Amino acid sequence: MAIGARLIEVITVAKLLPLLVLIAAGLLWVKPEHLAITWASPDRIGTASMTLLFAFVGIEVALAPSGEVRDPARTVPRAVFLALGLTTTLFLLLHLVAHAVLGPALATFTDAPLAEVASRMLGPVGRTVVLVGGSVSMLGFLSGDALCTPRSLYAFARDGLLPASLARLHPRFRTPWVAILVHAGIAWALASGGSFGVLVLLSNVAVLVGYLLCCLAAIELRRRNVQGAGPPFQLPGGPIVPALACIVVLWLLSHATAQEFAVTGGAMLVALLLFAWRRRSSPLPLVEPA
Repeated sequence: MAIGARLIEVITVAKLLPLLVLIAAGLLWVKPEHLAITWASPDRIGTASMTLLFAFVGIEVALAPSGEVRDPARTVPRAVFLALGLTTTLFLLLHLVAHAVLGPALATFTDAPLAEVASRMLGPVGRTVVLVGGSVSMLGFLSGDALCTPRSLYAFARDGLLPASLARLHPRFRTPWVAILVHAGIAWALASGGSFGVLVLLSNVAVLVGYLLCCLAAIELRRRNVQGAGPPFQLPGGPIVPALACIVVLWLLSHATAQEFAVTGGAMLVALLLFAWRRRSSPLPLVEPA
């Protein structure tokens, strides 16, 4: 856990530095007319948001290793909100710079727009730095995913929903090493068999369904006053916040296609069958990490 966290910290700094340099240089290109806001139709905004959501997906995986974090009720929610705030600000500034440098031509550079921006401002060296930074950024995403997501497989196996082997812990590092290997294999198979755009849309529908269930759970948990050790983290507004979030998630889901719903529905059906099987069988003994 500690080694993985340090790796992510180093990669985060390495991927942010080129972007901050790009923003600092690009702000000199920004003019007042670039700050004008134009509104698209709600339907176009919803469709674009389904793809844009991928830029923010993954923040929830910080909850997966929270059992290995000191004072998670305090540190994890604050880290999530801080990360969302910084990420949103960074994306807005990058888009502003890209729009200022490329203008209407921004829409034609769909593969690597920031590399084109860096090339026009800083020359070939700038383009190379941004491309390398993009590779480092992807490595950081994969490292964070490998650190957090396998903990979900471990939890499912610990509770008897998946084979018990996925709940095995490494004798030295106390990490769910089998779950990590299985997760990496599944991710490799999906990445090898599907295009990036298709995988983004399919994953976004699944994530939105998960977000919707979490919002509903937050309302019910507040109603029952369920909490662990110490007072839970609470936002002002009470149940209004998760209720509004449910409305937003449902609006986003209304822009998904039938194919995306079919794939997500198939996965949910498998999950329901596993849950029903567990209810009929004896639960496995819990395996707590050291």
